[in-house]
Amino acid sequence: MANVACVWGANGISGTGMIDALIEQSLSAFSKIICISRRKMQFDIEDKRIYFISIDLIEAGIDEIVTELIKADGHTITHMFYYAHVPKMDEIEQDNINKILLQKALDATEKVAGKNVKCVSLQTGYKYYGVHKGPQYMAAQPFIEDAARHEGVNFYYTQEDLIKEYATKNKWNYSITRPNLIIGVSKGNMLNFAISLAIYASVQKEKGEPLLFPGNELAWDVVLDHSSSSNNSHFQLWASTNDQTANQIFNIHNGDKVQFRTLWPKFEKYFGFEHHEQKFSENKMESQLNFYEYMTQSKTVWDQIIQRYNLDKASFDYANWLFTHYLFSIPYNTEGDLTKARSYGWTTTIDTAESYSQCFDRLKKMKIIPT
Repeated sequence: MANVACVWGANGISGTGMIDALIEQSLSAFSKIICISRRKMQFDIEDKRIYFISIDLIEAGIDEIVTELIKADGHTITHMFYYAHVPKMDEIEQDNINKILLQKALDATEKVAGKNVKCVSLQTGYKYYGVHKGPQYMAAQPFIEDAARHEGVNFYYTQEDLIKEYATKNKWNYSITRPNLIIGVSKGNMLNFAISLAIYASVQKEKGEPLLFPGNELAWDVVLDHSSSSNNSHFQLWASTNDQTANQIFNIHNGDKVQFRTLWPKFEKYFGFEHHEQKFSENKMESQLNFYEYMTQSKTVWDQIIQRYNLDKASFDYANWLFTHYLFSIPYNTEGDLTKARSYGWTTTIDTAESYSQCFDRLKKMKIIPT
């Protein structure tokens, strides 16, 4: 019997990446791909196996979600891939809302598919190691999967515990993966760095300005693990269908050493800029731009670009300038250890700069940035 996938959070960067990976699989491997998201289908993917459910998991009750899964022949689900996420500034609120979302997905899957499920796959990330809270909370680097948890609330702790609980109760296998900065495409994902970067580069090009690195000198030099959504999803698919990797937690990233100082000249080349030698302040924590303010004020320039190239009129709203400013300002390394994944047989290494180029190429095809 062929497997059936159910992708929760299908319109996001990671959900789209998983759907890309699934449609590469043969019909005999995966005969159906059930996709679930609050918004209607946003991705540019065509495959007869895709069945899309648009439903608000926050507002919907379990019975409503169950009904929609039954319509999709959800009793055939063998693999659940969970990426749904609601960001909140308050940690307790973020913990509560994301626990509710995951619990609804697990309850609905349990009721509809039950023992037919082989594996539930959850993606969390380096926030597990406290990277969002700063060095005083962070685990020792490079991060290893069994690192001690930091004090206080972390919604990834709640989610990982919940996945293990339901897997144990239902005799399902589970797979948990922890990527870092994810490169990929989506329309309206709150953590979409690649779109923000591409729009910024296009604005600078339009203004005739150099591709100034908006952040500070420390962020320019630190090592920042990147995780291509394509690499993540292929790893997650491999781990969830491999008996040897059942009930394990893995770090996953591209496997190369990434710094903005080495990526930036490649971005300049891709977007057709002359090389600009960055000149930072003596204060190594001082950013070269107030990025949020700068990009907000550049909206009129972007509107002109939209008109000239007939781009998606909502494209500016797909970016997140605050999140991008944060990434341009990280003053410490964030490195995870891939030893465990390697020891189980994962050998893939991805060129991060090439991942960005592929992402930018797709954004052009989606009419989000100019060609």
